[in-house]
Order: sequence, then C-alpha cells, then structure tokens
Amino acid sequence: MQISTFVFCVMALDLFVLAALISVLLALIIVPGPRGFISPDFQYNGLVTAVGISTYILLIFNAAKLYRIEVLGDFNRFMRYFQKTWLLVFLAVLVVLVVNVALMPRAASPAYLFGRLYWLRIAIWFAAAWVVLAGERFILARLLRFCADTGIICHKVVVVGATDLAGQFIERTKNAFGVRVDAIFEDVAEASTQHMISGVPVCGGIDDLLAYNKRHEIDTVVVMPLTDSDRMRQLVRRLSQQPLRVRLLPGPLALEMPPDWCAPPQELPGIHLMTITELPITRMGMLIKGSFDKIGAALALVLFAPLMIACAIIIKITSPGPVLFRQKRIGYRNREFSVFKFRSMNVAACNTGKLTERNDSRVFAFGQIMRKLSFDELPQLFNVIRGEMSLVGPRPHMPEARAGGHLYFDAVEEYAARHRVKPGITGWAQVSGWRGPTDTVEQLENRVIHDLYYIDNWSFGLDLKILVLTMFVGFFGKNAF
Repeated sequence: MQISTFVFCVMALDLFVLAALISVLLALIIVPGPRGFISPDFQYNGLVTAVGISTYILLIFNAAKLYRIEVLGDFNRFMRYFQKTWLLVFLAVLVVLVVNVALMPRAASPAYLFGRLYWLRIAIWFAAAWVVLAGERFILARLLRFCADTGIICHKVVVVGATDLAGQFIERTKNAFGVRVDAIFEDVAEASTQHMISGVPVCGGIDDLLAYNKRHEIDTVVVMPLTDSDRMRQLVRRLSQQPLRVRLLPGPLALEMPPDWCAPPQELPGIHLMTITELPITRMGMLIKGSFDKIGAALALVLFAPLMIACAIIIKITSPGPVLFRQKRIGYRNREFSVFKFRSMNVAACNTGKLTERNDSRVFAFGQIMRKLSFDELPQLFNVIRGEMSLVGPRPHMPEARAGGHLYFDAVEEYAARHRVKPGITGWAQVSGWRGPTDTVEQLENRVIHDLYYIDNWSFGLDLKILVLTMFVGFFGKNAF
C-alpha cells in the first residue's frame, strides 16, 4: 500500500467519525417541537449541517498539517498540533450551531438556547470528541508504524548518483516513515554493479534504471546533484520520458530540516526535495480515469455483446481458425502485453509483424468490413477490464513496428514518452485525423505530437470529448482499413 493511500483512508475515517460526532451533538442540543418530535425540515437540515461541518473540520485539519505523514506517525507531535487546532474547530462549530439552531424556532427556544443545560451539553461533547479523535489517532499512529516496519505501507525510492551524498540520504531515510530505498543507479548510460552504498546495491546505469522501471513499481526517483549541466539536462530528458516522479536533492543542507518541518503531501517525509518531473496524471486523476475505464468497458461489453457475438459467428463461418487473436504491443511503462482483436486476416498471415496496408490481400472479406467499421477493436474492452489499456489513450504499437525503415523508438526522439500513460482503444491522434498508416517518419511524428498533447493536457472532460468524437470520426474515418 502506498503512503498516499493510507493518508486518504485516514481522511475518510476522520470524515466518518466527525460526521457521527456532529450528529450526536445535534441530537444533544435540539429540543423536540410542540408535538414531541423534531420536524422533518430540521432533520434534513441537521444532516446537511453534520456533513458540512465535518467537511469544514477536515479542511482545517488538513491546513494544520494533521495529515502529513510525519504527524500521522508521531502521536506526540500530533497532539501538539491537534490541541492548537481543536480550539479553533470548537469555536467554528459553535458559531455554526448557534446560528443554525437559532433560525429554527420550532426546534429550540431562546431560553433553552442561552440556558445552562445547553452549554453544559456542548462542553461535554467538546471533551468527549477530543478524547475520541485523540484515541483514533493513537491507534492509527501505532498502525502506521507497524505497517511501515513490516513493509505493508511503503514509499519505494531509487537513487540516481552513487555518491557519498547518496549514502547520507539513505541513512536519513531510514528514520522516515515507510520510505525504502531499493536501488542506486549511476548517472551514466552503463555502469558497474559490483558495490553497495549504505546497504543498498548499485544496479547499473540509466539504461538499467529504465529496464528496472519495467519490472518494479517506483514511487520516486531522487537524483543527486551533478556539476556537469549538460549531463544533468540529458539525464532529465531521459527520465522525463518515463512515468516517474523525479526529484532533485539540492545538497547536504536538504537533509538537515527543522524538527517541526513537514514535507508536502505525497513527498518524502523529513527531506526537502526539488521537483524535476511529475507524473503526467495525478494519483487522484488515475483513480478517476481507472474507475471510469472499468465501468465504461463493462457497460460497453453489455451494449456491444450482440454485435460481438454476431462478429464471432460470421468469422467462424467465413474463415477457418480462431475468432480472436493476440498480438504483442507496447503499453504503459514500455511493458509488452497481448492485445485482443477479432481476427480479420487469414490465420497464416497473423502475427507476421507486417503492418496492415490499404486493400491488404491478407484480410478476408468480412475482415475488411470489420476493419472499416473498427469492429475488430471491440475485444480490447477486455484489455481495459484487465487493466492493460484505457478507453482513451495513445494507441499501442507492435515492438517491431517501423516508420521510414526505422523502429519507432529510433525514428522519433520523443516516442517513448507516449508510454507514460496506459494505451487506449481510441485517442486524440485518431480523432484528429491521424489514424491509419505510419509508413513515413512524418506520419509517426504527427501521431506522437498529438499523443503527447493528450498526455500533457489530460482531463476527464478531454476523455469524454474524444469518446464522443470517436463515434463520429474515429470508427468511420477514411484511414480505417
């Protein structure tokens, strides 16, 4: 589990506990109406009030740094922050409640509102809520320490630059909650792997780091400072083409932060790092996009099920061989995966590595219809369900695909940057008229330009726009063959 996921869970738990506490407070201070019950209007208003106040308190807690990992893992530090914050919270809640109740004459009379019993109940609630929240955070601090010690919660880090400063950085992170340095890489393309620094192995150079990134999850890459600016620019260029959060350790002073300093959310605790590159889509954005992909793909499978069944039957009748075929493609983080498609070519012509051409003789009659209408792409919905693809993203290509006689990775310098997000069934390039052949480097460059535009400008609204455009120009474009 990532540290950011744990923090999100803590915030969700706090919201639930606060809403429950506010609901109890409303029940304590509200007097039944003349008929012996609280009016429905006030019941509804009370629910809105409880949720609203709880959300407001959550924002105050966040501003007071109560969700920073250094505070979550240190109960004594939490209490210092919490005691200063709780009085402000109490005053804010009190003002809202007084105004809320005073505006409802059927729920409370002025005599009761300003009576001793009213204030006594609020004081009791204030003390009890303090105990509940403090107890909750005491348990969570213990739980965080246990999960960090056992590796359940972990922020995985790799270091670039096998220097003495790297050793100091590693020693400093040993006292940080949940931070684990897994490997060190030299800042050159290739390097020796025969030594260790502070117990962490040196695993080669930048080429090895890129290969390591295909096999392992990396939360942050921390780069040691370089005196050679040209080497630094080259290093940043190569790392920026990967879906990595890259940070620079400015120098030794960054390891000596004040005791009460807190790192920004999702950053390494206790160490001041400079941002070099960020993930193309935030973790919250990835959660939204991933959820939409799974739900959308499931609904699409239900919607297109009759069409897909009909395609499968016709393929089976008109062309000997399997209905589906798998083809190796390059996906997220340059990892290879098998894409699903309805077979549109004769069995002997499948997976030869040769790209499809217009009026390709390898495509049988019904296969031509499917390709023209893009029905052969529908099984890729299963790739979306499996988490290998998105509904929207750069189209995945075969590893051996060439443009102008060169492999795609060699033909266009920024090509690898397309794989910072998951590939999609449709994409910005496809709805912008760049679906079809990539026989020339110019054609591939235009695709890459559109794909990088999509990555750099991603939003949920852009995904919806592309899906709508796909229905009009993507499925029936002139370059569909």
